[in-house]
Amino acid sequence: MDFLRRSLMASGFFGLAAAASGAAAADTTAASRSAGGNTGGLKTTAHDTAARQVSNCFNRYTVMESLGRGPELLSEFALSMADVQVDAGFGLYYGPDGIEKFVAVNNLLVGDASQHIYRNGATYLYANSTDIIEVAEDMNTAKGLWLTAAAITPGSAGQGFSARTGYSRRAVDFINEKGRWKIWHYMVYGLISSPAGQGWTDPEVVAGNLRSHNDWIPQNLRPDRPSGFGIGPAASWRPDLPVMQIGVPVPYRTFSETFSYSATS
Repeated sequence: MDFLRRSLMASGFFGLAAAASGAAAADTTAASRSAGGNTGGLKTTAHDTAARQVSNCFNRYTVMESLGRGPELLSEFALSMADVQVDAGFGLYYGPDGIEKFVAVNNLLVGDASQHIYRNGATYLYANSTDIIEVAEDMNTAKGLWLTAAAITPGSAGQGFSARTGYSRRAVDFINEKGRWKIWHYMVYGLISSPAGQGWTDPEVVAGNLRSHNDWIPQNLRPDRPSGFGIGPAASWRPDLPVMQIGVPVPYRTFSETFSYSATS
């Protein structure tokens, strides 16, 4: 009986060990398939990483514009692309030279931190939200759309300040430039803009937005073209117009198979 009991116990132990070994082997095989054989999983991970890098690129841009950090702001644009462009409400700036002018205009508003020039009181705060980011299957381009809240204080101590609040949609085409995501085409579509404490439906506010002009920009920094339709304060809320329709990023294979946010090629 002792011999039989020991034999049954041994067979049970080895059976459990074999089962555990088989389960471990199955887990290893499944993990192996997930890590190496499942190219779809790897592809998803690569695209998720790229989407995060695209988001970081645009958020870096947003911070640098509010700090007047010209060189860092400039480095977020794809200056190797002949049709790189931006229209943030004071005209379309086109090509690498145009982007340099655009950054210089931004520094007129905020100050030029690279030259230790700061404008007391000038505050430009932007908060990007509801981001929609799609990276192309070929990983060469990406598209992003944000709803951006703004609280800004343009002006100077000598001329006085004006506090304003608002919302815009920021639409961007990105391109992978030597392994780093850069801004390629960038448009800011107006939604709401009003002085702090006033409603955007106030007739006086609507009329003021329509009268917005950019004659404060020096001649050597003037835009290449006027702002396009739907861009800037003049495109903010009006009782006689619907909300501006803007292309929303969806999955795509290559840039030739999707729409472009560029104002001109």
